[in-house]
Amino acid sequence: FGRAFNLWRKQQGRAFVQLDWRASGGTSDLRRLVFDQFKAKIRQGREDEGIESDLFFGGGAYEHGRLARGITTHRDGQTVSIPLSVPVQMPQGLLEQVYPQPNIGSEPLYHPQLRWLGVVLSSFGIVYNRDTLRGLGLDTPRQWSDLVDGRYLRWVALADPAHSGSIAATYNAILRREGWDEGWKLLRRVFANARYFTSSASKVPVDVSSGEAAVGMCIDFYGRFQSGAIGGDRVGYVDPRHMTAVTADPVSILRGAPNLALANQFVLWLLSPAAQNLWQKKRHTPGGPDRFELRRLPIRRDLYAGSAMQQWVDDVQPFEIARAFPDGMPNFYAAIAPLAHVMAIDVHADLQAAWQAIVDQRDPRIKQLMVEQFDAMPQELRVRWPDSALALNWRDMLEDPNALRHAEVRLVLRRFMDSIKQRMKDRELFYEDRLRWGAFFRAQYRQIVQIARAQ
Repeated sequence: FGRAFNLWRKQQGRAFVQLDWRASGGTSDLRRLVFDQFKAKIRQGREDEGIESDLFFGGGAYEHGRLARGITTHRDGQTVSIPLSVPVQMPQGLLEQVYPQPNIGSEPLYHPQLRWLGVVLSSFGIVYNRDTLRGLGLDTPRQWSDLVDGRYLRWVALADPAHSGSIAATYNAILRREGWDEGWKLLRRVFANARYFTSSASKVPVDVSSGEAAVGMCIDFYGRFQSGAIGGDRVGYVDPRHMTAVTADPVSILRGAPNLALANQFVLWLLSPAAQNLWQKKRHTPGGPDRFELRRLPIRRDLYAGSAMQQWVDDVQPFEIARAFPDGMPNFYAAIAPLAHVMAIDVHADLQAAWQAIVDQRDPRIKQLMVEQFDAMPQELRVRWPDSALALNWRDMLEDPNALRHAEVRLVLRRFMDSIKQRMKDRELFYEDRLRWGAFFRAQYRQIVQIARAQ
């Protein structure tokens, strides 16, 4: 992108620009770094000086939304919010040209105040090693639920959602498709099959390709890129049909950007057809990449037709496969990292021992008892339905806006998620919650092992 941007500037008769790309961990890590730097500036009342960076480029809309909301502080006896990003200045008509609709499925393509703009699309899926799967006697996975098979024990590569925004978005999509209770049941089994939880999501497809793991959850372009880099048919990638989410990866201009006009120019160029095609064009084609095929999905809908796609690497139609979440299904993203840690990552040895005991158990009655223990949740993490009819049929009622109890289902889900967010706002309370919940899960898993040993 740096080379292509400078080529475009040269054609415009403009000077060469040096782009200084910085990276330090996953998207969540980078966002925390930006917040920490701005907090220091805000304490001094100097936030408009910025942090000597112009852009926050890539990652999911959640992290960019955090930048847009900014930091809340107290000044002159008032509570004020200081956004950490500024609106992009767009020529008349360009917004409608790039984004004929403001959403893809349920996901926004840009911020309502233009404090971030989506520049490329992402989906989330499964990368797999065909040779390793054959050795384990497993078929090619197609859905998230395929990964709960006990034969995957210690063969699934996963990233830590506290560091990787992409894997947090993957887990969030599963919860929003399956629902809170069923989604965590599925995820907990996958977590139990995990070989590790890496802080770097890009490690997952590399380890799968080398046979260190059989499968992994990853963002689409990590899987596609690794499949192309290895060659042959050893590594494959699949988007679970109707079970993933297609979301925007944005760019934001940071508050106090030292090169504001140039940063705005770069953002607008990223939305041009030439820059958008760079995400998908084959290497060495006119206007294509010089070194690596990026295997990513342009955000401009008008590019998914005609002759332009003939020079693309992947035959994909994200706007056709994107499926909206049911109206009223909450976004669980904020709760995913802390709950994944207390439920699985921080107690992984106990989780895995319990899952191993369940997989090995042959008595159906005892196995059912162990599974109930395995799926148990602390009281605060259970959705409280007012009656059994709603508990059994909430999904059908949520998906049908004309259902008699549709509004009631929405209210129950919203209140449940609001209660978790409220607990998270009180740091001392939430710290105590995490300790208590971690102890709860550890005790449940150890009880399962004790049941197995008593046989």
